[in-house]
Amino acid sequence: MTKKSAQPGRTPLPRGLASPDRRILAHSGVESLEQLAQFGRRQLAALPGICPRTLAQLQDALEEHGLDFAPA
Repeated sequence: MTKKSAQPGRTPLPRGLASPDRRILAHSGVESLEQLAQFGRRQLAALPGICPRTLAQLQDALEEHGLDFAPA
């Protein structure tokens, strides 16, 4: 079962996400799933260090919360 965020609109990134991936996302201004959903999949994939496995993890987390990447 997915833990709900204490702050609406601030759903945390998935726990299994590697620290380097978290730093890359934070440097790009992404600290929640809602912020992540504003990115396009291609824009996210273009970030240095973001691999297909990370994209899949993030896609799964978005889907769990009824979110999706912005259209490209």
